[in-house]
Amino acid sequence: MATHETPAWTAPYRLAVALRLLRARKINLISIVGVMLGVGSIIVVMSVMDGFQVELRDMIRGTLSDMIVQFDSKLVPRIDEVRGAVEEVPGVEGVALQLHTMGVIPVKHRGIDGGAQTHMAVRIVGIRPAEEAVVSRVLTHMEPAEGQPEDPFAIAGEFVQEDMPRVVISRWTARRLHKEVGDRFTLITFEEVERDGERQFRPNSRWVIVSRIYSSGNAEFDKLHIYADARAGSSGDVFFATPDATIAELRVRIRDYRDAEALREPIAVAVGSYDLNVLDAPHYYVETWEERQSNLLRAVNNEKFLLAFVLFFIVVVACFTIFATLTMTVAEKTRDIGVLRALGATPGGILSIFMINGTLVGMLGAGLGYALGMVVAHNVNPIRIFLRENFGWEIFPPDIYLFENIPTHIDHAAAFPFAFGACAWALVFAVIPAVRAARLRPVRALRYE
Repeated sequence: MATHETPAWTAPYRLAVALRLLRARKINLISIVGVMLGVGSIIVVMSVMDGFQVELRDMIRGTLSDMIVQFDSKLVPRIDEVRGAVEEVPGVEGVALQLHTMGVIPVKHRGIDGGAQTHMAVRIVGIRPAEEAVVSRVLTHMEPAEGQPEDPFAIAGEFVQEDMPRVVISRWTARRLHKEVGDRFTLITFEEVERDGERQFRPNSRWVIVSRIYSSGNAEFDKLHIYADARAGSSGDVFFATPDATIAELRVRIRDYRDAEALREPIAVAVGSYDLNVLDAPHYYVETWEERQSNLLRAVNNEKFLLAFVLFFIVVVACFTIFATLTMTVAEKTRDIGVLRALGATPGGILSIFMINGTLVGMLGAGLGYALGMVVAHNVNPIRIFLRENFGWEIFPPDIYLFENIPTHIDHAAAFPFAFGACAWALVFAVIPAVRAARLRPVRALRYE
């Protein structure tokens, strides 16, 4: 007469036997701890990389506008017409002019005999403060010093002559040059000249005065950029007097960034009436801030998933210990399996006992790992400070990375699949020993020594 059993995963004795095996076999703790550490490591790495990505995007976004339009710099005298055409495009909220040219700063090294000198290449960015405030957060990085006016290119007090060009330099550059607000230094730019029938660029050295010191939080950006006044008739005009050495851009703010792709063509048409190159290749001349920084953003995103992929093998190795543990358990409990079979347990029942055991190990390890990862991710900066102050370990040097503190951002939607994957791998590695146990014949199992 055939015996009747409840479904494989709900029979009470199966769960009871699986729990007993879990408690009796202390080696299961090694599997649980292995899965826990693997999942916890993935959660921490993912949260730090997500935080790095979020902060990096926000940092880059602060120095760029929604969309960037590059056009012929010879049109700068008609810039108000071009700006007006773009502002009339539905969905556009603001437009600002930016001019870019290259410069060189001579740097003398202190403490070196003979006053050794090197040259630091920089990009000079010309802005109009009122326009720039509408499209980006650049001006928020240029907090005025005490007693100084809001205009970043205005200086209060008795400084050098009024016609000297004013520039805003980064905190990094100020330390490199040993300069403060009101100090002056030499800035070399290049102007186009015609010599022997050929067009050449000649260096032009001039004194400039530091009107403000900024910090965007992005060390790599700050090292390369200084700002000058691009308003008509300002002292900063001298930097952009050579159109062929100047890159002209319109920085555009749009009402809804999700409409950026749809607005590319209308903006290209608006500028194309003045510069046909823009209309002929809108994807080249009109780009979003993400496209401008696509290489960096893709690199960070790829690095995040590469690290997660590598760390997930820790979980796979930990799950392999489940296979080894269950294989040993089947060998040691062969007589007990024979007893269960003699009492009426079916092969499916024996199979389910070991499958439940492996699944419980995976679920406990994944659950504890998830909790551990959350705790560490929320306290990663206190842990970093503790390691630095007590052991001298600096795990996140600010001079290498872009941020003073380790940024974290916990994305449960991205982290949960890894925990679920650990449970799935635990189930997979439990299959072989479970099948082996289910295929044991009762008589042979009872005779097993």
